Amino acid sequence: MITTRSFIDQIWVDLNSPTKEEVDSLILTHNISPTVAKDMLTPTPTQHAEEFGENIYTVIHIPSLHSTENNQEVDLLIADKSLITSRYDSIDALHYFSKRIEVDDILNKKEDSHIFFEMMKDIYQSIINELAFMDDQMKRIEKNIFENKEKDMVLAISNASRILLNFKRTLDPHGKIFEFLRDTGNEKFGGQFKKNANDILEEWRQVMRMVNNQIDLATELRETNNSMLSTKQNEVMKTLTILAFVTFPLSMVASIFGMNAINMPIIGTAYDFWKILGLMITISLAMFAYFKYKKWI
Repeated sequence: MITTRSFIDQIWVDLNSPTKEEVDSLILTHNISPTVAKDMLTPTPTQHAEEFGENIYTVIHIPSLHSTENNQEVDLLIADKSLITSRYDSIDALHYFSKRIEVDDILNKKEDSHIFFEMMKDIYQSIINELAFMDDQMKRIEKNIFENKEKDMVLAISNASRILLNFKRTLDPHGKIFEFLRDTGNEKFGGQFKKNANDILEEWRQVMRMVNNQIDLATELRETNNSMLSTKQNEVMKTLTILAFVTFPLSMVASIFGMNAINMPIIGTAYDFWKILGLMITISLAMFAYFKYKKWI
């Protein structure tokens, strides 16, 4: 589906899951390269930017909070006064952006910026909102760690780390793309385009700082969680070891008096059962007193 929108003195042509016929029509109406047209038909695994005549073609991936495998992709053909985008699924940030520029166009609100950079601002704002959600999730994980839910948090921390690493892996190439746009766009579209590129580069750096900070936080939470799990396991092992030491002499006493010997002490005397039981209890209390004295329990 092709949708055309105006942005003051610029044009945005948006292709959502384009067909070959729709892309071919753009070759005639917008004089785009057949190579670019072919590339817009299918997803591209790598992000890049390159020159095509008077235009710049770039492929940008957008990380998704809900999937670490299927990042959203936008193919963009940037011209002096127009922008052509091709995407293969619905992207909330672009939907919001389309509504915003409609209002700006009605109000005749001028932006001293290329439409590409205005679009990227909304995309990055969407990413910042998702990172804010991840920050809340990190706080919940931290709270649960200190509420004796360490075992449940192992998977939660792993999932959060996976999402954040995907954000970093996906966003990292944006820096090189924006630097290319800054240098090449300065020659093709003038100094204002370069200024806009520097502005979006700064926004990219801010987002990358947020991602890296949250990755560091996830690492710290994992180490804290692992330490608390290890401490609990050590306490359990210590308790089991103490119980083993306590029951060993009791078993030995029971085995000794269970021997089939002729001259067995205590056996056969008055209250022999209670004497043996008292001996076992005395040994148990002595063992516990010794462990307490050593501060092992």
